[in-house]
Amino acid sequence: MVRARCDERRHRHPLPPRRSRLVQGERPTAVTGPTATAPQLFALAVKGARCLAGGVTCLLPVLWALDPFGLLRTALVQEQVLALTLAAALAYVLWSRIGRAGLPARAALLLGGAGAVVLGLSLAAHFGGAGALFIAPTPPLLALTVLATVLIATALVMTAGLPLSLLLLAVVAFGFIAQFLPAPLDAPRISAARYTVYFLFGGNGFLGASLKVIASTVVIFILFGAAYELSGGTDAIDRLARHMSRHGKGMAIKATILSSALFGLVSGSATSNVLTSGAFTITGMRKLGLSAKTAGGIEAVSSTMGQVTPPVMGAAAFIMADLTGMPYASIALAAAVPAILCFGVMFHQGTWLGNRLEASDTDTPPEPAPNSAPDSAPEATPEPAPQLFWSDLWHLVPVLVISVLMFRGDRMTELAGIGGTVAALATGIVLQGPRALWHRLCATAAATASAASGLVVAGAALGAIVGVLGLTGLDVSMTLAIRTLAETSLFLSLLATAFVALVLGTGMATTGVYVVVGTLLAPGLVDLGVPLIAAHLFVLYFGMVSMITPPVAFAALAASGISGASFSGTAWASMRFGWVIYVVPFAFVYAPGLLLVGPPEGIAVALCSAATALVLAGWFASLPPDRTRRAALDRSNLLPVLWLALLALALLPLLHPSPSLAPAAAFQALILAAGFALRRHAIGTAQSAMQAPMQAPMQAPATQRGA
Repeated sequence: MVRARCDERRHRHPLPPRRSRLVQGERPTAVTGPTATAPQLFALAVKGARCLAGGVTCLLPVLWALDPFGLLRTALVQEQVLALTLAAALAYVLWSRIGRAGLPARAALLLGGAGAVVLGLSLAAHFGGAGALFIAPTPPLLALTVLATVLIATALVMTAGLPLSLLLLAVVAFGFIAQFLPAPLDAPRISAARYTVYFLFGGNGFLGASLKVIASTVVIFILFGAAYELSGGTDAIDRLARHMSRHGKGMAIKATILSSALFGLVSGSATSNVLTSGAFTITGMRKLGLSAKTAGGIEAVSSTMGQVTPPVMGAAAFIMADLTGMPYASIALAAAVPAILCFGVMFHQGTWLGNRLEASDTDTPPEPAPNSAPDSAPEATPEPAPQLFWSDLWHLVPVLVISVLMFRGDRMTELAGIGGTVAALATGIVLQGPRALWHRLCATAAATASAASGLVVAGAALGAIVGVLGLTGLDVSMTLAIRTLAETSLFLSLLATAFVALVLGTGMATTGVYVVVGTLLAPGLVDLGVPLIAAHLFVLYFGMVSMITPPVAFAALAASGISGASFSGTAWASMRFGWVIYVVPFAFVYAPGLLLVGPPEGIAVALCSAATALVLAGWFASLPPDRTRRAALDRSNLLPVLWLALLALALLPLLHPSPSLAPAAAFQALILAAGFALRRHAIGTAQSAMQAPMQAPMQAPATQRGA
């Protein structure tokens, strides 16, 4: 009876398979399992090493910024931290490709990652000793430099693509060949050994300013973006963007542009602005349907414009006040109208992009149900409006933490990113619970480490361009040569100044570019008759747009790390969207009234002309969506020509200002009336084009009955 009861209890509550086999006396083969094979052990070891390298890449910049108890900054120097971060990033990039490679490639990648570890430890030992004070082309230093160049070029191909790797090799080769070229491209004589060693140990090469910015700031904000996504902030942005898109997707894009500009008012640093606001705005624009490169380009342009948007214009504006002797309030007032023009054009482009997205959504017909009749029309079920919750307000906490810390100065940028990351993780714990947040963290750790490692490798490669400019002196010699050649023509002088500012911007911050070009070339522009404030703002604008102009484009580089798009695609997208930033400086040089400089009537004429051009651009951007507009253009091929003619006429007073306000105002009123009539004609033509396909099926049965 006892045995029967035991059997009945075992039937009702069966033992787990493992305990059941142990009770029955079987060997626990399923517990220990078969002995792990060598490939499995190899894969496990590679995975552990890769995780360690990714952790060092992401966490070492955080530890260096926090410096707990002052231990790191006492025991290490920054070059050692940069070397270890670069070595960990190289090892992670190489080892992460082992699983997708063949046997010979696996061996090469494994050895390359090991070589990166040896490189990092050797550099840390070198910079920690007295030998770091002297740069001598010894065989060990030459070997380390060659190893670093090969590893960086290889990892760059894997992360950024072949073009940037070829650019790196081309710049390195040109820097050495320049000493054999004629002026103004000539450079001082230097031996091949000393030139090679300079790239790694010269202080302005692979471990130079570019890597310092990325390894100390960019990586931290990559972690913040990942933490904000884990906390559910991107989902809240998705709901907010969809909620705003009910009033038009163009309105949502303009909201992201405005938010990026507001972040630009906080610190005046383009890269910090991208890393701060891009974590929210890029995700929101992606949810609307924009591509990754377009969303990153819009964010880069909007954040870059924050550097010249009053009332906070960055450190360069305060230096301008010192160089020009003008009060800062006058400089901020003069920069107000150009900033309004740039953002106005970008808002109109946001409307145009929103119309295109809505047109693509409208032109995509819904798929019929599988069991529906062929002739039955599918019922359109509108998507329910997204619901916003009060708990979404928790996602404002990381933004507020970053904003408060940002107001304390540029040195708080890294701590602001760390504070925002901690606040985002705390928000995730409150809203989701620690266990769910931990599972999401483990799932996204690899993607975060991959993004951070790719940017670190790109920063080291871009540092080579800075090293070539500094070692050969090509930047200063080019500046002096262009100043001598272009002093006789205003337009050539403007082009030369813009080109030099863009070239210097590849290796210097906006403030440094303004100091160099403003000191060397701005006085030449003033001698040619350009107003003082116009000459210096021209230099500042083109020093700023170097942040979105290849080959370096730090703002576009940071945006590409957040959006996941390629660096080159994001940079070109930012140039296309921010074309107005390249045009407005030329406009206010030829029409100083845009800077509120000159007689009152001239200022009024310039402002009236600019306002008319903005209104015309807005009318054109708000025309019916893309395909409907194309149908209207098919019927009236002169429509785009007429729009361009009206814009040219509206901007004509900027080149030839009228001495009287009344004739200029009457002229602009006529242009507005013509533009309004043209807009009504375009809308009417588009509506007719839309109604024609709908009326054709209705007329077909009547024709058949008549036949």
